[in-house]
Amino acid sequence: MYILAIETTGAFASAAVTDGSRILAHIQGSDRFSHLQNLMPQVQQVIEESGLSIGDIDAIAVSVGPGSFTGIRIGVSSARGLAQILKVPCIPVSSLQALAMREAANRGTLICPMLDARRSQVYAGGYLIEEGSPIEAVKAGPYTLEEFLDAVKEYDSILIMGDAADVYGTRIAELRTEGISTASEDTRYQHADTVALMGAALLAQGEAVSYEELKPDYMRIPEAERKLKEQKAAAGKGGQEK
Repeated sequence: MYILAIETTGAFASAAVTDGSRILAHIQGSDRFSHLQNLMPQVQQVIEESGLSIGDIDAIAVSVGPGSFTGIRIGVSSARGLAQILKVPCIPVSSLQALAMREAANRGTLICPMLDARRSQVYAGGYLIEEGSPIEAVKAGPYTLEEFLDAVKEYDSILIMGDAADVYGTRIAELRTEGISTASEDTRYQHADTVALMGAALLAQGEAVSYEELKPDYMRIPEAERKLKEQKAAAGKGGQEK
């Protein structure tokens, strides 16, 4: 069973191939937000480095969000297209859960992936590592920094991951001064290798879907859609007042 994994929710596109138990090939891009240019060449490269052909791929795991809205759309669309052509299932993987899995050896600490959601918000969740897998202990969702740090206050030790550590690091340190650390740059950001391993575990649990059923998880509506709804609401309110 060979799984191709795609990760585009962060700043760098990434692809990997696993046989279900080990990573056969993995490549991480170095050009920020160049997913359209880099993803398909990366897919081709990891398949070749695995000693496989595209027809050997049995399923496609993809990080469906949260994260960059544009990146999510590129990743999900690419996975859908490949799955349709290859006639294989898709495996939707949470970017937060896959990110937490990068610290799978870290036990006894609440792993807290936090992605910058802008507007002073983060996409975040809290995970405990059990038998090498991240188990959700604090519900994943959109939070303000204050809301999320309040949600994890009962935990004595927390590890922050993701780009929110870069954007809001000073503010996080002000809000919580003890029992908090930040993951090293080696594990802090999204990579396709853990998307691949999470995908293999989810596939074994029967969590695969068809390409038609694969959906993005934005965790909140896109900015353009939000503004459109606000404009429509304002227009409707103005019409009622006349």
